[in-house]
Amino acid sequence: GPENGVYIRGRLTDQNVILTPDYWRGLVDPDSFTVNLTPIGKYTKLYVIEIKNYKVYIKEAEDNRIDCYYTVWAERKDISKLVVEY
Repeated sequence: GPENGVYIRGRLTDQNVILTPDYWRGLVDPDSFTVNLTPIGKYTKLYVIEIKNYKVYIKEAEDNRIDCYYTVWAERKDISKLVVEY
């Protein structure tokens, strides 16, 4: 998409908080987070509870064990917004 974006990705097992790198505090707009969660092994009902202080809190609706891949995208705030010409 037409933005100056950054992302992190990884695996979350038996935890419910995705930690972003410390440098994200000065780099990204905290209101621009987009999160993708992919369950591993079986279907589970994962969702984001909230994003606060550069941490992503997730939950599984039926209290199943959390084991998922994640990707978190955000838009950079340290540079001007990307202007697309067309």
